[in-house]
Amino acid sequence: MEYSVIDIIIMAILVILCIIMAILDISEFISWSKAKEKVFVGNWINIALPVVLALALQIRPSIITVLFLVLVILTVPICGFECLSPEGLRYPLFMNKGISPVENHSYEYKKGLFGIESLYIYNNKNNRKLSYNFGIKNIKTVKMLADWYGKHGYENPLTK
Repeated sequence: MEYSVIDIIIMAILVILCIIMAILDISEFISWSKAKEKVFVGNWINIALPVVLALALQIRPSIITVLFLVLVILTVPICGFECLSPEGLRYPLFMNKGISPVENHSYEYKKGLFGIESLYIYNNKNNRKLSYNFGIKNIKTVKMLADWYGKHGYENPLTK
């Protein structure tokens, strides 16, 4: 099979992106492993949407679509899951030494898109919020949030 110049450029870009994502994943896994106590929450849309897109592109399998599928799989840990610890949110090691301190965050539970109960974690420094909808009612998650994280202007119904 002969590849055009465009195909080779796209493959090179995808290989570089895969390498970057692998480095980010390894760095994040190391950060996660440093937390003595941790829980994971996630957002099913951040996992399902790219995987469905990648699988849809597999209609005409080629090295480019395979590389794209590998890239999507490598993005799942970074984009789909959040590691919470008593110290704060865990990130890849080279980002603020792998942690965003608990003092910078607050949380609330409320109904999100389509009435799905969601956990919102706010970054109090820049008013950014992250949304999660699985792993949020785990007893360890509820306890960790109640014990270490500030409430974002509401009473947690799961701790009443």
